[in-house]
Order: sequence, then structure tokens, then C-alpha cells
Amino acid sequence: MSAQIDLPDGDVVEVRVPAVGAYVATLRITAASLAARCDLTIDDIEDLRLAVDEACALLLPHAAPSSMLTAVFELRPEDLSVTASVSSGTQARLSPDRSSFAWSVLSALATEVDVAGSSGQLAITVTKRREAATP
Repeated sequence: MSAQIDLPDGDVVEVRVPAVGAYVATLRITAASLAARCDLTIDDIEDLRLAVDEACALLLPHAAPSSMLTAVFELRPEDLSVTASVSSGTQARLSPDRSSFAWSVLSALATEVDVAGSSGQLAITVTKRREAATP
């Protein structure tokens, strides 16, 4: 007997939490759960979970008081992208600290990392693709 696995094809999930470190765990758990639906490996899931944590660590210092941390998860077979963003309350051009340890870890764990900052919003998109099996 074989089981049919229903893989996602462009599903989008959005989660909004207060922009406070205590709520980042909610986004890590969500990332891990959704990554499993994308048929990522256990190692890929753990990498993504940690990458989401590091992206949030880079965003939170820019968040305006009482603002929200938004994460948009885009699910595809063997691929998951997470765009985490905060509102800073300022119109200045924003950018995460790319010389930080968090940035180094994030860059090492993710397949792709993109940053967008404009109009008082700062967003980091982390993409993780299923790694090819090594023989």
C-alpha cells in the first residue's frame, strides 16, 4: 500500500505576532511545521528554523514600539520562503547589520537571503530548498 502525499503548490500562510523576542518561538515552530509539508529533510527543516530565528534577531532592533512582526510563508514542493518584516516608524533607509554573527549564521543556513527596506518597513526573505542527497 502506498500513501499519497499532498504537497503544497503555492500555499501562503501569514502570521503576525508582537515584535518582541518572546514571540519569535511561534515563528520558528510555524516554519518547522510548514517546512515538513514542503518535504524538506530534517536537516533542512532545522536550518530553516534557525534561519528564521536569526532573521528575526536582525529585524527586532529596527521595530517601532508596540509594532508587529509579520511572517509570510510561501510553500512549494521542496521549497519554502519566509518573508519576515517589521515597521520601524521611520522613513529612513533601513538595513540589517550584515557584519553581525546573526547575518553570518543566516547566510550559511539559507539557500537564499534577500533584504528589502523602504517606507519605514524592513523585510528579510529567507528561502530554503531541499538539499540534494549525497551518494
